Amino acid sequence: MAYEKGYVATLAEMEAWYADEPAGAVLELMNQTNDILSDVQWLESNQTDGHKTRIRTGLPEVYWRRIYRGTPPSKSEWSVVTEQCGMLEARMELDIAEVEMYGDRAKDFRMSESLAFTESMRQKVATTLFYGNNEARPDEFNGLSMRYPSLSSPNVVDGGGTSGNMTSLWLISWGANSVHGIYPKGSQGGLKHKVLPEYMTTDDSGNKFQCVGDIYNWKCGLAVRDWRAVVRVANIPVANLTKRKGEEGFIDLQAITIEAKNKMPQNLRDRAIWYCNQDVLTGLELQSTDAGNVTLEYGQYFSSKAIPALHGRPIRQCDAILSTETKLDA
Repeated sequence: MAYEKGYVATLAEMEAWYADEPAGAVLELMNQTNDILSDVQWLESNQTDGHKTRIRTGLPEVYWRRIYRGTPPSKSEWSVVTEQCGMLEARMELDIAEVEMYGDRAKDFRMSESLAFTESMRQKVATTLFYGNNEARPDEFNGLSMRYPSLSSPNVVDGGGTSGNMTSLWLISWGANSVHGIYPKGSQGGLKHKVLPEYMTTDDSGNKFQCVGDIYNWKCGLAVRDWRAVVRVANIPVANLTKRKGEEGFIDLQAITIEAKNKMPQNLRDRAIWYCNQDVLTGLELQSTDAGNVTLEYGQYFSSKAIPALHGRPIRQCDAILSTETKLDA
């Protein structure tokens, strides 16, 4: 019997869980690969509800000076940007009667549920890093797509798609002065899990009963201090990614990614990481078998072997990047 998503586990669901104990642990088929969460550098913000940062927007004028001629004063230009944090939270409750009925076996159930809640939280944060929209959904922080929303935006490269489902490939250089995650001032970063002792709650009719619970909390946001530290290759047509060189509709990922990486300054590019979903990664690897096209190397990064690298920088699979994006216009 499937555990229905929502409120609390019913007695029937608990019975089904323990009746099927010989079936073993739950197979986590809903898990995704979102290695980006291991790469983000998280910094404490300077505000309780966000992070204020100064960005240089103009350099001071400098002059060639003659003897006995003065130099006019000048100054740089800068602006203050406020980045928002969001609070992601989830709660699980179990009737105390169920816990008493199943004793220590209830701990196994809560442990299994904890894995599912943790994975769901990770997927939500990864998705928000790319697609968070504080204007449409005020409880979220703005993700990267909101900061690079059109082909006329700086550091956006057109992948050539004109119709159908699209996806994006990202090049990101993480750092305290480029792009980093934030968490509220005075708090601790990362996913928090708290076991709640016995307490009173109510059912849908307002009737009270005792339960125990688990609460999961993650307060976080995204700060883009240097827009040059991110490059987006948008409008990559998913249906064409498996086409080989010479076929109609072939997308030259080699040329596109060269253009993309050269938009990023060398000092940022030297520590940048590519992020793409399974469709783009498959396309890159297929094209690497065509002579004169994408050149991939496989090396050791992130304490793992055989990690693909494109133009000298590692590629990370990120399933949060959709293959159902709409076409970006100028």
